[in-house]
Order: sequence, then C-alpha cells, then structure tokens
Amino acid sequence: MNQEPQNLAQNQYMTTNQVIRVIQEHLEKSEVEEAAKLYSHCQEDVGYLLMTRMPRERPLQAKMAKMFFAAKDYEKAALVLEANEEYKRAAELYERTDQFENAAEMWLKIGEPKRAAHNHEKNGAWQNAAEIYTQLGDYERAAYCFEKAINHYLAGKYYYQLNKFQKSMELLQKIKEDEEHYLEATSMIANILAMHGYLDMAIAKYKSVSKSVPLSGASLSVYYNLAQLDEKKGDLGEALQYYRDVASVDSSYKDVQKRIADLSEKISDDKAVDFSEEEEGGEDMLEMLESQPIAEDVLPMGALSEYAQAQQTKIVSVMDGFEFLKNTSLFDRLSLTEMKRLWNICEVQDFGPDEIIIEQDEPGQGLFIVKWGKVIVQRIEGDKVTNLVQLGEGAHVGEMSLVDMAPTSARVIAGQDGAQVFAMTPQRFEDLLESDQRIAIKVYRVFAETFCQRLRKTTAELSALKAKVGD
Repeated sequence: MNQEPQNLAQNQYMTTNQVIRVIQEHLEKSEVEEAAKLYSHCQEDVGYLLMTRMPRERPLQAKMAKMFFAAKDYEKAALVLEANEEYKRAAELYERTDQFENAAEMWLKIGEPKRAAHNHEKNGAWQNAAEIYTQLGDYERAAYCFEKAINHYLAGKYYYQLNKFQKSMELLQKIKEDEEHYLEATSMIANILAMHGYLDMAIAKYKSVSKSVPLSGASLSVYYNLAQLDEKKGDLGEALQYYRDVASVDSSYKDVQKRIADLSEKISDDKAVDFSEEEEGGEDMLEMLESQPIAEDVLPMGALSEYAQAQQTKIVSVMDGFEFLKNTSLFDRLSLTEMKRLWNICEVQDFGPDEIIIEQDEPGQGLFIVKWGKVIVQRIEGDKVTNLVQLGEGAHVGEMSLVDMAPTSARVIAGQDGAQVFAMTPQRFEDLLESDQRIAIKVYRVFAETFCQRLRKTTAELSALKAKVGD
C-alpha cells in the first residue's frame, strides 16, 4: 500500500478499538470522507461493532450512514437509516443490495404497498405479494402472483373474475378432490363451460363430482347447479330429482322450494313438452344462460378459445392465435413449451383506424406483433407528421421497450382498416425472463440480431446519402 489513510500510523495493522476510535473522531469532526477511507481499507469487517459503539446522537448517526454509503457498504448504511426511522432511504438502499424482503418491510412502513409488493415478487415471496395486490385491488397482478405461489384456487378465481376464462380453467383443474376449494373450483369450471354453450360438458363435470362428493351442506351448490343445467337443457325429471335432493338437506336453500313447485306443475300439466327446438337453438340457450347466471353471478362472457373434446373430466383448451405467434420470426428459436409460456403472457388488443398504438417520445408500453391489418410508423416533428413505413401481419414494433424504458423514437398507429395485435408488456416479459433464463438468452439473441440488421441498414442508407451529397 503506497498511500495509507492519514490515521493508520506507520504500519498496516491497528487494533479494532483503535480503528473505531479514529473513525469516531473523524465523524465527530464531520470528516466523513476520511472516515470512509479508513473504514474501506480495513480488511476485517468492523461495521457492526462500530454501529453498536457509536453514540445514539442523531447527527452522529447520520454521519455514520453517510460514511457507510461513501464506502459503498450500502447494507450497513441501510441498517443505520432504518434504526433512525429513515425508512424511505433505507428501502432504496436495501433494493440496491438485493435485500428485497427488508426493502418490502420499509416500503410498507411508509405506506408504499405497491413498491412493497414488487419487492416481495423479486424476493420470490409470491404469496405476500399476491395478498398486497389483492388489498390494492390489482387482481390481475394478484392472480399472477398466486399462480407463482402455486395457489391454484385464488389464481384461478381472480382470472375467472377478470374474464380470462381459459387461464382460469387451466389452474382450477389442478385442484384435487381432497383439497379445500375443490367444490368451488368445480363450480367455476362448469360455469365457464355453460356460459359458452357447452352444457353437456358442464353437466358431465358436475356429475363427476356428485359421484365422489356426497350430498351435504357443503356440496349443495354442486347439486343445485346441476339441477339448473338439467332444467335448462330440458331434462326436467332429472332436474326435479336434484332439487328434491337439495331440499332434503336444506329446504330453505335459495329458491329450491319454488323450483320444485314450478317443475312439478310443469311436468304434471304437460308431460309431452317438446324441447327439441330449444335444444337446437344454441344461441337462444346461451342467451338464457347469460341472462340467468348459474349459481353465483358470473362476469359477462369474454373471448374464449374453443375447447377440445373432454377426456373424462379434464378439459383441453385450444390456444387461439398460437400458430400465428409461433411462426413469427421473432420467436422461431423457441421450443413448443417455451412458446406456450410466451403465448400465455400475450394479450390480444384491437385498435380502430388511425388509433395510436405507440406514442412518440413516451415510455414504451411493450412489444406489439401485428396479427391482422396494418400499422403505420410515423415521425412527428412539431406539426409535421411523416409516414416512415407501413407494416403488415407478422411485423413487430416496440421491442425496445422490453429492453429499456427510454422514450420511443416514433409514433405507431393502426391503418385505415384498424389492426389487431398481440401485446406483451415489459413487466410480464421481465417476469418470464426471471423465471426462465433459457428463454431470456434466446429472445435477447433475436433482439440483438434485429438491432444489428437495423443498424446495418441505417449505416448503408447514411453511406449512400453521403456519397450522393459528395457527388
């Protein structure tokens, strides 16, 4: 060591007491840089001992925190700040040192639950994050975190409430018969099927449960819902029997007595009722199901892919638009499993004619892949709008927002007929990459190639323009 701190005497060795005393003297004189230099030159860690011996005077504690920060010992700086109730600065330093659990605790102390939830996510404390997002009313984020926490019921329930029925069904089907929320999960699955016209599949789902779950107060909703489905399908005799089964356990359950009376009268008055016309009118049946929700209220019907044939009680869903996305050049290196994971974080969005998809000079909102229609890339300079290029199906824009949050360099609008796109937000993309490094490497490699191609093209155009100007 050619230049030692001033108070290290003539050799490289000092006792712990000497070091602490000298540092304290520097801090008392507000010589923070000198204290930091001496502290950082100590090979052994004397920080914790220093904190225990330093007087509790707030000005001196503040100087000690500055010294730790100057020495880049951010963890101890955060500890001192926390001990002195400077929670915001402590939280920022805990984040800087990847101590996300401590950071989350600090953000909660100062009333920043969203920042706390984000740190819980980074720490892998998915259940904690989900509970905070639930309190904040951010059910989409809560659903994602409950899914990561392997809480299939709550994740499926929130996706159900968000009209993301396909994702909801995927998770709810993972709940086993001996798990606590099996009956509620079954009801939601059957409701999804019934809402979309799959009455037979919904009935089969309920009947499979009724065979394994005995009739009791806890399972009344299953039998009641099954009776409703049979009634709507036209199997009045079977519906009546299920209603009577419910009444035998709880005669005051919902409107079961009225249902029994109405059906008994209908069957006795006209035993030859022809329901064939109603059964053939699939749309009329669906309208009836929407106007009279089964069991508890369900949300309005959203977009749901068609379902393949049920194998026993397992439902297999078809991923709408998956083939198109899979064949996009941006993702041609991904395996089938990786591609499915990517598809699950994409959302289909529709834009009307001339509607802005990406605004210039604003933080990027995500990657957009044109599924249908055309988009126009524009450059805005004051009041002047210049159309740069028109892109069609399979083209992608906004990928830079998945790498950094710098302002965008151009505006992108939908063409004259509008456009439909696959959208992927930076947050969802980051979550995916953090959970699977292989996907990260493959996707970033494609991004790098794309950027290189654009750079070569720009360089060639500039060279051509320079040559033209030279002529």
